Amino acid sequence: MNSSNSANTVESVVLPWGVAKWLITADQGAQMSLGEVIVLPGQSHEWHNHEDSDEVVYVISGHGAFTVGEGNRIPIGPGDAIHIPVGVFHDSHNTGWAPLHLLVMYSPGGPEGTTPENAHELVPAGATLTMRTSVEEA
Repeated sequence: MNSSNSANTVESVVLPWGVAKWLITADQGAQMSLGEVIVLPGQSHEWHNHEDSDEVVYVISGHGAFTVGEGNRIPIGPGDAIHIPVGVFHDSHNTGWAPLHLLVMYSPGGPEGTTPENAHELVPAGATLTMRTSVEEA
């Protein structure tokens, strides 16, 4: 089955630290998954692993750091790619003032159906997103 999606045609997954749009998923019959993820300034996602999938992250824009395994903190910026092997714990941090825009791939696909954080909201394609940082909420 061939599948073609655009960020304008898929729902957004709004998380406490940012937003994700899963463009290609295992649910569509793909052997991998692909999504765009935005980590808001000063935010990070919690320490977690994917027991059955490799993850590759490509930085489109912004600056931050990935921790891959214990004590292995890697600074990241535009054009950088990070490989996170199956089962290795990791997290990401936006250390810059602008959104950290990432392209995220899982092989095999599947982890995109869950998030480390349980609190998230699904926003239909085409809906207006209002993102707030912790500074704005204070």
